[in-house]
Amino acid sequence: MLVVLGGGHSGRRDFCRSLGVADAEQYAVTLADARAFAAEGAACPALSAVCARMATWRAVIATERGGGIIPADAAARADREANGRLNIALASLADCVVLMTAGIPRVIKGRLGGEARADGQLLVFRHGATRANMERRYAGGMSDEDLCAEGREQVARARERLAVFAAGCAPAVRERLLAPRVVCVSPLRRAVQTAELLYPQSALRLVEGFREMDFGLFEGRTAGDLLADPATRAAYQAFVAGGACPPSASSPGERVADFRARTAAAFRDMVRTAEDAAGVTVVVAHGGTQMALFSQFCPWHVAGDPYFAWQTDCGGFRLGRVAVGT
Repeated sequence: MLVVLGGGHSGRRDFCRSLGVADAEQYAVTLADARAFAAEGAACPALSAVCARMATWRAVIATERGGGIIPADAAARADREANGRLNIALASLADCVVLMTAGIPRVIKGRLGGEARADGQLLVFRHGATRANMERRYAGGMSDEDLCAEGREQVARARERLAVFAAGCAPAVRERLLAPRVVCVSPLRRAVQTAELLYPQSALRLVEGFREMDFGLFEGRTAGDLLADPATRAAYQAFVAGGACPPSASSPGERVADFRARTAAAFRDMVRTAEDAAGVTVVVAHGGTQMALFSQFCPWHVAGDPYFAWQTDCGGFRLGRVAVGT
């Protein structure tokens, strides 16, 4: 992503055109974007939906508003701060940042022509809720439940949110987010049913590697139960720290590292055989799948262990640039 900063009428669009970036490939940041970014309160830029949407464009044009007199009006000061914070976020995520002054470009991050090229955009939906989700019980790869009524309502709302979100994405990406030819789906019923509701006209490709983690002994139990039970407390705390799920009589359990490895292998295989020339992949799976994919393939790093940071609620989705070579 190329970010071009500068004041009004500083030559930002003309500079992008000189690089061969057409007007239709440029996104101009608005005050509404800055306010939306501030309202998100994202823990870091990589988790911001506003930034993810802008990153679908080839170039982002942003205005530096902090060079003049500080406004006396509190609302104007808040808008200026929101604008500045969004610019900081965009610059931190950009491959190259250029500052324009009187039509003269100055590269302040990266180098022109050397922007890192991510392999594409990844959209991952978490399935709608099942009865186990509503009861906050662990439902892993060995549990094959249907969506409950609340889950189907969540999916309907998710489709509406996606339409609003995609409206601000680059046109080629927008088209594939809303009507992909193929959707990659976990084989579990709750994911398949979610995909059918979201994308009734798309072909579904079942990906075994996107099955949810096998929770073993923790299957069907709540976190509160596991922490309150002396027989499972230590094992559960170790799992949350990145360890393994102990086996049960009906399930072998799975290590976090093994789950991430199989999910990564499935994703790499899927991308190698993808037919979408625009590099947009749509996945409908599980919270664990969201965490595993983005924590391993998103080039924008979240501070600390990024694994748990990427999960959404049931019916939620995340979009981000991904680099399969990582």
